[in-house]
Amino acid sequence: MADKLIRMATQIADFFRSQPDLVPEQAVAGHINDFWTYRMRMEFLDQLRAGAEADPIVRATAPFIRLPEEPSEGAKPTDPLSHQD
Repeated sequence: MADKLIRMATQIADFFRSQPDLVPEQAVAGHINDFWTYRMRMEFLDQLRAGAEADPIVRATAPFIRLPEEPSEGAKPTDPLSHQD
């Protein structure tokens, strides 16, 4: 599953790389925060911490990934790391 998560994040990064008005690592993290489960996020972060080979944008998402126990969880429309309206 972990390799799949890195591949998925890379596909998301490829999309956001072409969006000139967005900071790609924040946009990727916003998508992950909005749509990935806690387990997916944890496995993804664990893989990055373990040194998994990943696109530089994918690596740069780590500080922006939110986990449910963090007080910042719960995207709000004004949150730049969310794509939810």
